[in-house]
Amino acid sequence: VMLTQARRRPAHGAPAAREGGGKEEVSDKETKKDVTARSLLLVAGGCAVALMVVRFASAAPLPPPKAFCSQVEGDIDITSWVKEGKNHIPKDSIGAKLITPAKLEKMRKEGQIPMLESGVPKIVHQTWPTRNTSNIADHYKQWSASWGSCHPDWLHVLWDDCDIRRLFAKHLPSFLPVFDAYPNPVQRADIFRCLVTKEYGGAYADMDYECSGGIGGANGLNPPKSSKCKVFIVNSPDPEHDGILQNAFMASVPGHPYWDKVFELAVERRSTLYGRIFGEIPIQNTGPGLVSDAYSLLPDDEKEAVCGLNATEFSGQALGEAPNAIHRNAGSWCACRFPAINFLCWKKCKEKKKKYVPSMYRDLTRHKRKLDRGETLSEDDQAMWDKFGYLWPKYLEDYGEFDEDV
Repeated sequence: VMLTQARRRPAHGAPAAREGGGKEEVSDKETKKDVTARSLLLVAGGCAVALMVVRFASAAPLPPPKAFCSQVEGDIDITSWVKEGKNHIPKDSIGAKLITPAKLEKMRKEGQIPMLESGVPKIVHQTWPTRNTSNIADHYKQWSASWGSCHPDWLHVLWDDCDIRRLFAKHLPSFLPVFDAYPNPVQRADIFRCLVTKEYGGAYADMDYECSGGIGGANGLNPPKSSKCKVFIVNSPDPEHDGILQNAFMASVPGHPYWDKVFELAVERRSTLYGRIFGEIPIQNTGPGLVSDAYSLLPDDEKEAVCGLNATEFSGQALGEAPNAIHRNAGSWCACRFPAINFLCWKKCKEKKKKYVPSMYRDLTRHKRKLDRGETLSEDDQAMWDKFGYLWPKYLEDYGEFDEDV
């Protein structure tokens, strides 16, 4: 015991540094413990964030709150939306208002849906995030109202995000896990148009589609009785990019089996975990590539029922001119990288909806900027510039410069 105590007792005359050194040693140990604790906390925090991202990306989100879904109810009068100089919409016509999906369903049950001889219902379906139209830019309102001007005897239905999810919950609940997992809103809007034309029939038109002369003629949705056409999709003006068909304008008789092939393919191309975290381009899994490939997979005898509408007559996307309908191609849809956290991208998407820039102007501006930098255009781009480059000064005068990447 005495030896042990002697070892513990500091010797007389020992240098003071020995005692101080012990304190430094203890301090170093405490510092190392603090660093280790902070490191563990950071690692734990990082793991928690990673798990949250994976959970967000892989799990189906909750349905939108009921209060959000019922902010604005009832029909929306669009007679004041008509562009100056265009045909007005008769106030007492059914095309003078954007009706709710609930009203459409009630009219269907009562057998009040007007029909073309081809079997296509006289309905125009469109979608916007909410029924609060105060945030819809004037150019979208004018294009939307053009359908009432062209077809005042057609029903015009506006579907919001909540209506769309309810549509799937009621008529295709097995698809909801795929629907909910899409990382981009445009993907849900893409796949919605396929279900609404399958379930209710009629025409679907993007909000940047303008009716210029009408779609119910023999070259449109009401072909001669000898025709086998039951599904109508506008031909793509850019087949290399979109596929042979473009889903911005589509129409159908109710319940056509072509749409079953579309949804079968959509399940095969459902969003992956990688896509939900890092983002994905929707053209192939929900967009024009989907409807184009579904058509290509049909047996030859079934392809006769799916007919492409002439892009020169029903799109006019390049020059903004077409006798029946014009795709203004406002380019407001977005697919963001890291969609769960990329708030700047989504903010930019909202800003894009406020200003209209014609697609031809965007393309010509992109070509001109390359030429100004001394770069060489591709053969196709050079041919486009040679043919339409003279229009660029006029576009600049009409629409002004714009700063977004094109």
